[in-house]
Amino acid sequence: MGQPIGEPLEGHVEEVNSVAFSWDGTRIVSGSDDEKIRLWDAGTGLPIGEPLEGHADWVKSVSFSPDGAYVVSGSLDMTVRLWDVATGQPIGQPLRGHTEEVNSVSFSWDGTRIISCSHDGTVRVWYAATKKSLQDHAEEDRSPSSPPGSCISHPTVVIPTPNTVKNNSISFSSNSTHALCDTAELLAGTSDDDHTYLLGADGWVLGPNRQLLFWVPPASREPFYNSWTALVIGKRCVELDLSRMAHGTRWQHYCKE
Repeated sequence: MGQPIGEPLEGHVEEVNSVAFSWDGTRIVSGSDDEKIRLWDAGTGLPIGEPLEGHADWVKSVSFSPDGAYVVSGSLDMTVRLWDVATGQPIGQPLRGHTEEVNSVSFSWDGTRIISCSHDGTVRVWYAATKKSLQDHAEEDRSPSSPPGSCISHPTVVIPTPNTVKNNSISFSSNSTHALCDTAELLAGTSDDDHTYLLGADGWVLGPNRQLLFWVPPASREPFYNSWTALVIGKRCVELDLSRMAHGTRWQHYCKE
């Protein structure tokens, strides 16, 4: 029979829901009902650094990236989060899109995608390597074999990667021609790391400056994909054509016409 190795790894104060080894076997990550994620030295059993805090409810699933540099987590708070193992800090904003608790998360073998599943009946694939151009993503992921209802869009910053293309388009569609390309006014004064778009409980989509972009009717909010999503499996998604969207001072131009 197998025997335990060393003493229990103690630090969580509530039920532990998920554990995983790093791919090189040197570290362990754990997620708990105490809303915390902990890193452990697999050789000594000692904690590494402080707990990773940011989720607002139970942490249901955790996983290492293939290179061991990042951890992804899923929570009862309906979000997926990314963490820098070296600093213990969250990377970017939570990945929102699921409408119920996130039960399981994992990286793809090459670390470029994250997959999550939820009680809402969907599986979501998210971009982990970001700042790739909208056209690159559309050509790469919208293949003839893509299932109907696939939701693919341009990502915001999640994990910075070198030699990537800057693209400030706003997209809520798998069709690259539906992107809003004239975004200078909307993104004025924001950094590349703050190009996030959130669907609020009232149906308004907020931009990086917390400005109102557009309103989504109640019947179209679930499921509604955002600019982090690579693919949704299980339900059809609402996709938007923003290519002719009038915003800011552009209203004056259209009114004169």
